[in-house]
Amino acid sequence: MQYLHKSKGSVTVFLTLLFLLVFSLLGVVFENVRVMSSEGYVRVAAHSAAMTTFGDYNRELYQEYGLFAYGGFDGIDVDTLERELLQCLEENVQSMPTKADKSYSDLYRLRDLNYTAETIKRLTDSAVFQKQVKGFLKKNGMKDMTQTVLNKMTNQTANDSVSDRLAMAEDFEKGKYHHPDTEKDVQKESGERETVPEETLEKDSAGGNPLTVFSEMIKSGVLSLVCDSSRLSEGVVELCQLPETEEDIQDNSQTNQQADQSAEGTAGYLKRIINNPYDAEDVSRMEKGAEKIALLCYANQQFSYYGKQTNRTTKYGLEYLLTGKQKEKDALSAVVNRLLGIRTLLNFAYTVSDTALQSKSLATATAIAGFTGLPPVITAVQYTILLILSFQEACVDITALLDGRSVPLVKTAANFKVEYEKICLADKSLFAAKAKQYHKSDKNNSLTDISYQQYLWFFLLLSSKNTIQERIFDLIQYDLRERYNQSFCIGDCICGGKYCVSYHIPNLFERLPLISVAAQWNTGTRSLEVSYGYKSE
Repeated sequence: MQYLHKSKGSVTVFLTLLFLLVFSLLGVVFENVRVMSSEGYVRVAAHSAAMTTFGDYNRELYQEYGLFAYGGFDGIDVDTLERELLQCLEENVQSMPTKADKSYSDLYRLRDLNYTAETIKRLTDSAVFQKQVKGFLKKNGMKDMTQTVLNKMTNQTANDSVSDRLAMAEDFEKGKYHHPDTEKDVQKESGERETVPEETLEKDSAGGNPLTVFSEMIKSGVLSLVCDSSRLSEGVVELCQLPETEEDIQDNSQTNQQADQSAEGTAGYLKRIINNPYDAEDVSRMEKGAEKIALLCYANQQFSYYGKQTNRTTKYGLEYLLTGKQKEKDALSAVVNRLLGIRTLLNFAYTVSDTALQSKSLATATAIAGFTGLPPVITAVQYTILLILSFQEACVDITALLDGRSVPLVKTAANFKVEYEKICLADKSLFAAKAKQYHKSDKNNSLTDISYQQYLWFFLLLSSKNTIQERIFDLIQYDLRERYNQSFCIGDCICGGKYCVSYHIPNLFERLPLISVAAQWNTGTRSLEVSYGYKSE
């Protein structure tokens, strides 16, 4: 009986121990599933928080320029983004909704939540900006004009002796071949000098000295000759403060310094105008990559230029992209000067091949410099006169281009507008009247005709991609500051990034036997990464 008394309840004890083991096993499994599933729960909540936070994107930036970014105004930066993300995350992981009618259990009991930005992608990052630009172009179906422009542009070069002839003509203007004696005495002093036939002087049809007339004409500036300078924009582009790259510094150091036109002679001015308006070396290394073309297509859609106005603060946006000059009037002037050099060279290629113009210019040059008796000097003056005629024709071309018309890329006798007999009568009114003879660029023009927009495109193809991109940032920031918010800073615009979410999840059954030991490995703070940002369609 005593033995039986000792065995009484053994089954109960055994079952109790077995129950504890089974309960501990179930508790361990439950804790592991709970801890492991918390990562997915927090990840979904964190991603939702990112979507909610970036939903407060910069609407003006997106509406005006099709660019997606968070912040950029009123001091909104990375710290603000982290606070907003954390606030949304805490709301998303709440155990029960605010003012809930029912009771809810807090399964995860998350504590010590933190949302930190590890890497941030900004709009001014080249890869990010390029991605958004391509997405914008894909959505809007923009047309690339590169091949059209390249098919029209040809490698036209001036005669190799032009610079030498202009140098000699410049010396003539400065009086190197003049003497204080009378013209008759000069000829007596040098028997080797040739005399000028009287019949040659009688053939002069210029009606005056083109060199003197030209010097007076350019004193007021080229812009006043080809457009109404009183109606030009006086705006000044405000630069955004972004770190300069080595390429930007090099580009800025190569800015052309304009000489004083009032103290410059005709030949010197012409030599400067035609002195490499663009280098053949630049053309050979022209960037044709997809990123460069995408930037140009985007800029052509978004920004104004002379003759095309969009709802932008800067009226000459493409001109600024090309020249980088903050004063809009200076930017347009720089583009006109470049056009002037190219058009003068193209026109000069025709004038030196036209026998009638050669004969007329020789007669005028002989009348002007024949007293020297030096054929090289006479030829140099003749070249200068032909360049003056080419310059005047270039003024007609540029007047037409700025008026929204297309001009022939190469001149012939049929489309050369300025008559030689009016070389000393040329002025703004003459240029405007001749320019109206060309058709508007939106009409059906010949494949050999080229417009002002196409010239801008060609010039921009020769520019650095990084330089164009930085100047696009300048225009966007300046425009949004002037129209919406003076605190806007494009360098603070955030497009996405990677974020680290950390949290602490306590164990529910850590006091039960075996669980506290088994669950030690997953105690403490856990973390995960979440990525969110702009993604093109």
